[in-house]
Amino acid sequence: MTQDARSLAFEILTTFDKNAEATLDAVMDRITGKAELDRREMGLANALVYGVLRHRGQLDYTIDHFAAKGIAKIDKKLLTILRIALFQLRFMDRIPESAAVNTAVELAKVHASEKSGGFVNALLRNCLREPDQPSLDDLSPEKKLAVTTSMPVWLVEKWIERMGHEETAALCRASNEIAPITVRTNSLKTTREELFERLAPQVETLSPTPVSPLGLSFTSPKAPIFEMDAFKEGLFQVQDEAAQLIALMVNPKPGSRILDVCAGVGGKSGHLAQVMENQGELVSMDVEAYKLQSLAREMKRLGITNITTHACDLTRESPDLIGDGFDAVLVDAPCSGLGVIRRNPDTKWKYFKRNATRHAKKQKAILSAAARCVRPGGTLVYAVCSMEPEENGTVVEAFLEKHTDFRMMKPFDTVPQGAEAFITSEGYVATLPHKNGMDGFFAARMVRKEK
Repeated sequence: MTQDARSLAFEILTTFDKNAEATLDAVMDRITGKAELDRREMGLANALVYGVLRHRGQLDYTIDHFAAKGIAKIDKKLLTILRIALFQLRFMDRIPESAAVNTAVELAKVHASEKSGGFVNALLRNCLREPDQPSLDDLSPEKKLAVTTSMPVWLVEKWIERMGHEETAALCRASNEIAPITVRTNSLKTTREELFERLAPQVETLSPTPVSPLGLSFTSPKAPIFEMDAFKEGLFQVQDEAAQLIALMVNPKPGSRILDVCAGVGGKSGHLAQVMENQGELVSMDVEAYKLQSLAREMKRLGITNITTHACDLTRESPDLIGDGFDAVLVDAPCSGLGVIRRNPDTKWKYFKRNATRHAKKQKAILSAAARCVRPGGTLVYAVCSMEPEENGTVVEAFLEKHTDFRMMKPFDTVPQGAEAFITSEGYVATLPHKNGMDGFFAARMVRKEK
């Protein structure tokens, strides 16, 4: 049983690296559930895990410089230990140098060998003696930006080609920042003003979101979110402001019939139900049945009763529940997740350039399948937490070319104050971390022609 923060961080990061398909959330849920740590140690473990993943590019560049045979020759477990220690030395002010080095040496002895402990000690001591090394002077502008912001070189090059070096640098920096926690008020139970008063004594820097009428953002909660009384009472869901715009685009009416195709654990389903005032029929669908089980528990916490769940892959089957179609269908499609790197830094190390084509193919298939579920005159909203053209505008354009019974429509019936800045010339909604202080999201709203 893991009993200290650094050992827990090591176990999480090692497990994450072993499985190419694993998400950090899934790994952490599984491992931290077994750990017997107090709140302070658990907080340190989380800081180490997220810090290493957020700054891994720069950490690896430094380790490669100080390792005589280069980073490629270092055992994977030792590399993880070095990353954890070096992150403490270079990015954490309150950790004593001796604690960072000595615990790394002990971890190396336990998980590798006595000799490897000496190697880890020597490398870290050299890093301490030369805090200004390695130099970046000989690097190309692209490589230098990639190292300083710990972003994959291929992604930096891709963004520079599309938006230029200056804007790419701003996007990289914003994507590497720690995002505030943003929540959406459950309007079925309270108001944003009342929730503000409930949360104010428990958090720092609390403020209303500038565009979403239901959002609040804050930092440094005094207790984990799920332990807050307001959470237990179902007064809010955690959801970035950009994601809160999507249900406003769908704009379902009370009593209408709505389908959420890729519902996951229910962030947008919960918001749709709120807009519907808990009236009508909302079907939350996903290919993963276990996610729908979590969704059902979440809806119970929120006091939502107009939702039914259905495990289904629309690209392979056509369930009877479609009937005569839905008034509106939301497709929050699986994607690269490159728009939410600031919240999920693991994404940038698990996503590769070649994945874009695979994602786009899947997105087009899901969108086409979902189109069958829209009644004539009904609305279809496509959304992804990605800023990449292959996953957003290109997918919509291909869909509209193939499905001539659909056309673009204005994204909002009533534009939220401030949202004008996110509406593109094509009529899409697109947000960017470095420009809007939100996750990178894309959404398009279409209507099926009346027969």
